[in-house]
Amino acid sequence: MTELHIYSRVSSAVQEEDGSSLDTQRETGERLAKKLGFKPVLWNEGGQSSASEDLTNRPVLRKLLERVNEGQIQYVFVYNTDRLSRNEATWSVIRLRFVKAKVTLHTPGGVFNLSNPMDKMLLGIMSEISTYDNAIRSERTVLGKNERIKQGFWLGGPPPFGYRIENKKLAEELAESKWVKFIFESYSAKWTVRSIRQELMRCGVLTRRGNVSWSLGSIEALLTNTHYGGYYIVKLARTEESIRVQCPAILQST
Repeated sequence: MTELHIYSRVSSAVQEEDGSSLDTQRETGERLAKKLGFKPVLWNEGGQSSASEDLTNRPVLRKLLERVNEGQIQYVFVYNTDRLSRNEATWSVIRLRFVKAKVTLHTPGGVFNLSNPMDKMLLGIMSEISTYDNAIRSERTVLGKNERIKQGFWLGGPPPFGYRIENKKLAEELAESKWVKFIFESYSAKWTVRSIRQELMRCGVLTRRGNVSWSLGSIEALLTNTHYGGYYIVKLARTEESIRVQCPAILQST
């Protein structure tokens, strides 16, 4: 029986916008296979980030393309051409392999016979639109992230020692902040970093990663951290603008 190879993939951003879940993609492809009298063959990439659109993080698609090169695949279904790729260079590679193997590409919106010049042109136009949409989506994501940073939201990673995350912003963690004050006060009193380290370990104070052993470098880095004075500097993506973000001050002055 002729096979229809159904390739499915989701990224969180796209799934939220158009509801194209893995189940939706599979079921749509299976309905088409049944209508055509083809046997459905599933190629499920699962959830893959659209941040990297080359083939290095797409093992299932790579295997599918290997089968295409070997002439073992004639018909492919994707819910949308951007499931294959939104990256212009990557999509060109995929399209070239499909054209050479004379693959017929099925989507819910139509059929593309890639040996047909008109279909090749239409698919190229769709690819350009997907690339443009991806660029706009990426730009909106970056601008939204920059705006949240300006509003003081903490965007990923563990907070500095002495803080916790509360309502997505930095808040003082009293069980740790008292040791931040101890470190600064001791250093101001001419304690060596090694002596401070020994006292922290003697008292069983845990590092941010939950270790009882403090390194000299981590204490030295803590002593230069501006967060404790009530601010930190972030360089915004795209604009490269450096902004000063306010946060709760643990020390009266640094």
